[in-house]
Amino acid sequence: MAYILMTLFSVLFATATMAQSKQALIFPPDPRLDADKFEVLDTAYLRIGYALNAEDLTDLSTYIDLQFLEIGEHLSKYYSAFVVNNDSLCTEWMKQPQIPHGVPFFLGEMGKKTTWSEYQYSEIFRQGGEQTVYVRMPGSLKRYDSWYSEPYPLPHWEIGEDTLTICGYLCQNATCSFRGRDFVAWFAPEIPVSQGPWTFGGLPGLILKVYDAEKLYTFECISIAKGAFPIKKLDYSSYKQRKRAWILKLQRKINEDYLQVAPVVDAKTGKRLSHFTPYDPLELE
Repeated sequence: MAYILMTLFSVLFATATMAQSKQALIFPPDPRLDADKFEVLDTAYLRIGYALNAEDLTDLSTYIDLQFLEIGEHLSKYYSAFVVNNDSLCTEWMKQPQIPHGVPFFLGEMGKKTTWSEYQYSEIFRQGGEQTVYVRMPGSLKRYDSWYSEPYPLPHWEIGEDTLTICGYLCQNATCSFRGRDFVAWFAPEIPVSQGPWTFGGLPGLILKVYDAEKLYTFECISIAKGAFPIKKLDYSSYKQRKRAWILKLQRKINEDYLQVAPVVDAKTGKRLSHFTPYDPLELE
């Protein structure tokens, strides 16, 4: 399956200006990060693919997101493959002189969720017991693009005795209470890397699957590739350092009522529009 996924993304990157075989609404179109402007921080010897909330691990279209953890000798990076693909497509689109109206609403593979999510539009870099999170905000909230740093790893685990085979590796379970939720993780002692998806890590082996007790969020490994992969960092110089608690509060407001936060105003009445949607974030505190 790893070969199929990588072939898919190779095709997408190579045909950036052509019609895509599966189109998904991107909210909002986001050409503001130039995918051609980056620095290479390290070379990863492992790249692990994780499906976020997949209904069918064999069907990419059922994922909320496909995410990669790249592990190098000096640092690691965690990011959304769908968003990286979209950034590349947007950058290529903007190079075309015949395009009169900017980036279209339909570009690339963006999963079944069509609205902005902090779990897609964030990139995490880890080095020396610390991780830095770059958070890209949606649409007109560009002014709130932010970053923060914190210690890594953070969870304190209780290791259990149950086992489960994932991607051919025998995994052991562990549990923790972390940022307002209870989590179950499955880690592979055979892979001596104390990391995992999102902000999870700190176990004696790579975390291949983790989910909260209510199973609102599930990250599951679908591929493990060995090789030499450049760990790239885009130009985040315009991002402002802010407190994590402040960012978390803003992210929740955006998910619950983007129209109010943006704000979007009714052209006739001059009043702010509002559409509240209940939201359960992964991190409650």
